[in-house]
Amino acid sequence: MDTTTMETALNDSNATGGFAPPENLLVGNQILINITLAFIMIAMGCTMTLQDIKQILVKPVAITVGALCQFGIMPTLGFAFAHIFKLSPNMAIGTIIVSSCPGGLASNFFTYWTEGDITLSVCMTTVSNILGIGMMPWCIYLYSQSWINLSTTLLPPTISIVISLLLLLVPVVIGMLIQWKLPKFAYRLAFALNLLMNASFVIFTVIYVVAFFPMFKESWRPYAVGILYPLTAFAAGFLVAWLFKRNKHQCRTIAFETGIQNSALALSLINLLIIENIEEAATLSEMVVVPLFHAIFSVTEGFLILGAYWFYKRVILKEKGFLKEHKARMAKARQEEFKTAEKKYEVGFINPATTQMEDKGAQTGFPDDGYYY
Repeated sequence: MDTTTMETALNDSNATGGFAPPENLLVGNQILINITLAFIMIAMGCTMTLQDIKQILVKPVAITVGALCQFGIMPTLGFAFAHIFKLSPNMAIGTIIVSSCPGGLASNFFTYWTEGDITLSVCMTTVSNILGIGMMPWCIYLYSQSWINLSTTLLPPTISIVISLLLLLVPVVIGMLIQWKLPKFAYRLAFALNLLMNASFVIFTVIYVVAFFPMFKESWRPYAVGILYPLTAFAAGFLVAWLFKRNKHQCRTIAFETGIQNSALALSLINLLIIENIEEAATLSEMVVVPLFHAIFSVTEGFLILGAYWFYKRVILKEKGFLKEHKARMAKARQEEFKTAEKKYEVGFINPATTQMEDKGAQTGFPDDGYYY
C-alpha cells in the first residue's frame, strides 16, 4: 500500500470521528443475528439426507471445484476490490472477512429456481461451512496483511471464528435429525424458518442502518464494491465450473455458491468485535459497511439473474419455437432416466415454496446434451 493510498484510507477512516453506535443496539443485534444463523442452519439441515451427501461424495469433482471458488477466488476478489477502490483500512478488513466466509443458504434457493443441482448446492454449503473452520481464519489472516499493522484495525480472534463455525454445525445436525425422523414436517419447517430468516434479515439490516448511519454517508466506494463484487463472483464461479467441464446445472449451482456468502456470520463476528472493543467503535464500525452491502446486493442480483433466466426460457425460447421441443426432450429424458436408474431417484425433493413433491431427477443428474437452457 503506497503512501498516498495510506493517507487517503486514514483520512476516510477518520471522516466520522466521534461517532459511536448505541451499545444496546449492538447487543440486541448480536442476539438477533445469532438467532437468524441458527434458523439458517436448521433449515439447511432439514433439506439434507445422508443419501444426498453420498451421491455427491462418490464423485467429488464438483465439490472440489466449489471449494476452490469459495476459499480461493472469493478472498482474492475481496482483496483486489479493497485495493482497487482504495477502501479505508477497516472497510477493507470487513471486505476480507465477508469474502472469507463460507456459503450462504440463499444460494440453495436460487439454485432450485434456476433448475440447478440442488443436492450439490446443499452439500457445497455444508462442506464450505466445515472447511471454513480452518480456511476462514487462514484466509482472513493471509489477505489482511496490507492493513493489519495500522493502529486503527483489529481482526476477530481466531478462536471466535472457529467456535462460531463449530456452533453452526449443531443446528445442521438438528435439522438432519428432524428430516430423518419427520421428513414431511422437516420440509414445512424449512419453509417456515426461511420466512423467519428473511424477516430477521430485514430487521437487523434496519438496525444496522440506524446504528451505523454515518458510515453509509461516507463514500461511494463501498457501494461500488457491494455491487460489483457479487456480480464478478457469480461470473467467476460459472467460468471456473465450465473450465472444469461441469454440466450447465452444476455451473449455475457453483456460480451461486461462489457469489453468495454467509454475510450474517461476517456481521456477527464484526458486531461482537465492536462490542468487545466499544471504545474503538467509531473506527471499527466501518467494517460493517461492505458485508451489509454484500448481503443486500448479492441477493438483489441473484433475483435479477433468476428473472433473466426465466425470461429467456419462457419468452426468448418460446419465440424461437424451441420451448415445446425443450419440454418434450425433458419428458423423454426423465422417462429414460427412471427406467435405467429408478432406485437412484426414488427419493423426492420438495419445493420449499409449494411443499409439493417433485422428482429429484428433474433437479439433478440429467445428461447435459444441450437441451437445458
